[in-house]
Amino acid sequence: MEIIQLPLTEYQSLQEEINLLKNTDLLIKMNRLIDLLFQDKYGLYMGNFTDDLTECIIDNSWDSQNSAWDNV
Repeated sequence: MEIIQLPLTEYQSLQEEINLLKNTDLLIKMNRLIDLLFQDKYGLYMGNFTDDLTECIIDNSWDSQNSAWDNV
């Protein structure tokens, strides 16, 4: 078995980091904060709701492309 020696302060900081990453409430709040900051900076909403974007893209491509029915 190999043994790795770390300074105590580094070990304690790693332990603190692990405990923070295990805190799912904190991660949810951080993700929400990132979404709000991104929305504030760029004026965009980057949530999980992309259905309206898909519909918009289909409508735009439908209107901009010619079909065989246009020549009838």
